[in-house]
Amino acid sequence: MHRTGSLPRGRSPHRSAARSRPVARVVRTALLLLVLLVTSLGTVSVGAAPGAVPSPLDPGALPRGPDPALAHLVHGWIRDGDQRVRAPLGRATHQSLWAVDGGYVVRDVDVGVHHRVRVRFVAAGSERSLVTPTQRWVGVAVSPDGRQVALQEEVGGTGVRSRVTVVRPATGRVLARRTFRLASLVAVTRDRVLLGRRTHWRDPATVWWTYRGPDRDRMRRIHDQAAVRADVVHDRVVLSTSPPGEFCLRVAALSRPAHTLWRSCRLAPHQWSPDGTHVLLTHTYFDAAGTDTWWVADGRTGRVVAEVSGRLDWHAVWEDDSHFLTLAQSSTGTAAAVRCDLTGACERASRTWDVPLPDPSVYYAPPPVVLAQASMPVK
Repeated sequence: MHRTGSLPRGRSPHRSAARSRPVARVVRTALLLLVLLVTSLGTVSVGAAPGAVPSPLDPGALPRGPDPALAHLVHGWIRDGDQRVRAPLGRATHQSLWAVDGGYVVRDVDVGVHHRVRVRFVAAGSERSLVTPTQRWVGVAVSPDGRQVALQEEVGGTGVRSRVTVVRPATGRVLARRTFRLASLVAVTRDRVLLGRRTHWRDPATVWWTYRGPDRDRMRRIHDQAAVRADVVHDRVVLSTSPPGEFCLRVAALSRPAHTLWRSCRLAPHQWSPDGTHVLLTHTYFDAAGTDTWWVADGRTGRVVAEVSGRLDWHAVWEDDSHFLTLAQSSTGTAAAVRCDLTGACERASRTWDVPLPDPSVYYAPPPVVLAQASMPVK
């Protein structure tokens, strides 16, 4: 594997004492700076990479490893081990993929001349639309066992109201449906849906909606901050702590959302590893089509242990407890899927494609690959 760089140790403070100052003052200043340096090295903030910035990833220069061990789309075909399933594309772009019970869920964008969004269940020899194609965004969440899919669609043109529908993907059976105000779909389980409600930041909340069972249609507010991401398997929730236009987050236990594990205004958790011991982080805000860094951090404290930099995709997914996959493009346009380990060492996980570099403000253009979201436990 190619190692993208050694891990940083921190940056020495700038010493600016002029030679004309008294010797004693210079000594006192140096001692003070030394104390500050030792103190700073003893405290590692979330996302503080402990070493020099690694060199940008060049997929074409990486050694070739095996293909991804999880489901992925390549040119309209879902590849999952030895299985190949056609996902008809037409005039559209495959945007997201989930492995679910009995098949796959695919979200496409730019569908047809009206640039609609569609979400379909796809299996060998069959496909089924889960929502009517729409020009508005459709949020998708998949339960850990892959048997329930929650879909969020805007109702009306104001962006205030949305409808959440829970379905069995393999049959299309609707399990529940409800309309909410100013809510964002975060996660779904076999009987509940987790929502973040921002209400223009005046009354934010995290809410469980029980959609079946004895407490059917019950709403339970569990915290006074809005959830933006959650991992129900590992009991983690990411909460927004900022007013509009800011990007500060707090990570807590989902079962005890007032109990803070760590905070950051720079780096956002994207996905915990299957065993929960590590988490992938990237920028809370990066104004481009991709990102320039993925960090690997401790899953409980958020302390960074490795990083990979380059022209990288906004999506990364754990392949197993020790490796994650993402997509990368070099500065010359060579693009591919890549696999990296817990130290930041990487290898190529696909063939390469020559993808024209986008406008500098866009920064990144992907290869024709879509990696599955880790909706089901990685086996």
